[in-house]
Amino acid sequence: MTTDFLSSEDIKKSTGAVIFLSIALIILGILAIIAPAIASAFFTAMIGWIALISGGVMIVQSFRSHPVRGFWLNLIVGILYAIAGIYILLNLGKALLALTLAFGILFVVEGIFTIIMAFTQRAGRSMSWLVVLNGMVTMILGIMVLNRWPFSALWLIGLYVGISLLMSGISLLVAALAARKVIADAPTNIPEANL
Repeated sequence: MTTDFLSSEDIKKSTGAVIFLSIALIILGILAIIAPAIASAFFTAMIGWIALISGGVMIVQSFRSHPVRGFWLNLIVGILYAIAGIYILLNLGKALLALTLAFGILFVVEGIFTIIMAFTQRAGRSMSWLVVLNGMVTMILGIMVLNRWPFSALWLIGLYVGISLLMSGISLLVAALAARKVIADAPTNIPEANL
C-alpha cells in the first residue's frame, strides 16, 4: 500500500495561495461595505450575466440534444433565462429594487418560520431561546428592509455581499494560518511516502 504525504513545502505553497485568496476576499468585502451601492449594482449585473450565459448554454444544449425528449422545454427555459438576463442588464435599477424587495420578504418569512420552529420543534433544546433570537433578528431586519424600501436597495445587497466576502476571507485566512502553524510545529523527520 502506498500513501503519498504532501511535503511541508507543498503545503506552504498551497496555503500561500489560500492566504492570497483570503486577503483578496477581505479587501473586496471591505470595499463592498464602504461602497454598498456600487457593490449592489455589480452583484445585480453579475446575476444578469449569469442568467444570460445560462440561457445561451441551455438554448445551444437543447439544439445539440434535439432527438432527446424535452427539447421544447429546454429551449423555452433557455430563452426565458436569456431574456431575464438581458432585462436585468438593461434595467439594473429595477432589478436591484426587485431583488431587494425579494430579500426583505424572504427575511421576514424566514424569521417567522424560525420563531415558529423554535417553539414547536424545540429546535436547539435548551438553547431554543437562541433560535428564537435568531428568528426575531432576521424578521426585524426584513421589516427594516421593507420599511425603507426602495431606499434600502441602495445599500442592502452590497452590504450583505461585503459582509459575506469579509467573513469568508477571514475564515479562510485563519484556516490557512492554522495549517501553516501545524506544519511549522510538526517534526521534520516524517516519512513522505511508502508504507
